[in-house]
Amino acid sequence: MSPRPAPLIQRAGTLAVAVLAVVAASSAAIASVRSADVPKAAAAANEQLRVVTANLAFRGPDAVRNDWNTIGPNADIVFVQEAKNVRLRDILGDAWAVRQDTSSDDRQGSAVVIRKSAVKSVGDLLLVKGTDASSCNNAEEGGIMTRWIARVDVQLNNGRWIRAASLHMPPPRCQYGLGSPFAVMADNVVAFANRSDPLLVLGADWNKVVDADPNEIGARTGLKPRGPDTGPRIDGFYVSPAITTNDLHYLAQTGSDHRPVQMTIGVPAP
Repeated sequence: MSPRPAPLIQRAGTLAVAVLAVVAASSAAIASVRSADVPKAAAAANEQLRVVTANLAFRGPDAVRNDWNTIGPNADIVFVQEAKNVRLRDILGDAWAVRQDTSSDDRQGSAVVIRKSAVKSVGDLLLVKGTDASSCNNAEEGGIMTRWIARVDVQLNNGRWIRAASLHMPPPRCQYGLGSPFAVMADNVVAFANRSDPLLVLGADWNKVVDADPNEIGARTGLKPRGPDTGPRIDGFYVSPAITTNDLHYLAQTGSDHRPVQMTIGVPAP
């Protein structure tokens, strides 16, 4: 007979329990660290960009250069309208990727400008027709040139591609029912948005209250309207539902009769 085996077994059992306790505590600590890292990773993956939409009111290089003193420091992507009297790449420095077609007055009007340091890469410009030139049945106020949607695909630093597009809807005198230039362009904006695969940000002079759209662009595309609560309320954005938006406000008055509108967007990683 030997009285020792039982104490040895007990000691081994006690040791095993202690080892398991240490392993469990270590696992819990690792899990805690990992869970603490998750919000940081998620936050890093959500790319923040400042977007500005600005109607330049058909003014020349000196006027727009002055405007950029207000617009430039507050923007990563700028959606430009009424720029037919200025070649933006001639007045903006190398810090900006300018996407503007200067081959004709009508094509030059809408453009997209991107701060190079804020993104990973910038694609080429593609113009999509919004509506043909028209007299708008108004001899006194005059007609409009062909309107275009200026589209650029941009890869952000978190790897996500977004589609940035600038456009200028026709004025109120061109809104007179089905088949009018305004209705035609609204239909073409809807078609453009619905066939865009990347997340979409539209910046525009909508020539209507942004979030009171008679043509139901938001309802027909699922895009979220974002416009000011005061002032004319016709300059603003439509964005894909997955993009977060905050801090929408006017910038200081420039020389244009339109105050630039700024907003911060949050774009999730792919």
